Amino acid sequence: MKKRLITFKVTDQMIQWLIEMETSGNYGSRSELVRDALAEFLAKEYYNGDIPFNARIKEKEQLNRM
Repeated sequence: MKKRLITFKVTDQMIQWLIEMETSGNYGSRSELVRDALAEFLAKEYYNGDIPFNARIKEKEQLNRM
């Protein structure tokens, strides 16, 4: 599978929100947070709620259940 870079613009307020979520959600970077959020969104919208097996958010979901 070939990986592609996707860029987009966000407001300063959204950056602040990402920073807050990064620290409170135990993410290593904002990029990791965005990737996990996108994986969760796609899972809910296109995979009928099943999060793809290799998504890191699945690991976080399992940790939260403990």
